[in-house]
Amino acid sequence: MDYIEAVNFLENGNAKKSIDFFKDNDYLLEYAYSLFMLGKFDEAKKIFGDIDSRRADWAKKIISIVQNQFVGYPTYFQIRSFLEIDIDMLIKNRQIDFVQQILNYANFFNQINNESYKFIGRVLLKNGYPDGCKFFLDKSKDVCYNDSELQFLYVEYYLFINDIENTKKAIEKCLAVNSEYYPAKRIKVKLGV
Repeated sequence: MDYIEAVNFLENGNAKKSIDFFKDNDYLLEYAYSLFMLGKFDEAKKIFGDIDSRRADWAKKIISIVQNQFVGYPTYFQIRSFLEIDIDMLIKNRQIDFVQQILNYANFFNQINNESYKFIGRVLLKNGYPDGCKFFLDKSKDVCYNDSELQFLYVEYYLFINDIENTKKAIEKCLAVNSEYYPAKRIKVKLGV
């Protein structure tokens, strides 16, 4: 196994297949993430605490927040960079209870980065949870309605649930926010709207 293959396993729900590679080759961040994805939160948090990186700091904080052992606020950019990625990996590694606990802190994350609901909605949709997606998109709409990316996520949501009539309406709302938003223009042409 090489590094790229091991990362692919980690990111796509097979952390168990890559953990030994990361440990044996001293890839501490990836090893700690493998532990995290396998539900070994305390072990992961200890290793994250020994690594000097924004990603490790984020992971340590998110584990601590969910464990009610607050060690500091995540930053705006940590949430922007890692919240969606980590929820995606946790879902793919079947850590659904931990994901639910993260979702319980969505309001907290959104106070730091007001795009958090949007990030959560997108990752839930990409992982086949349209109801959860819609819930968080609606919360995001209350915070930043004039966001063309958010409006386009509604397009993707309605496409996912095969609601073409609302897809067309969502395209028009998206283009009303930003008439040059390429993904919406592309879907509009594709649907012949």
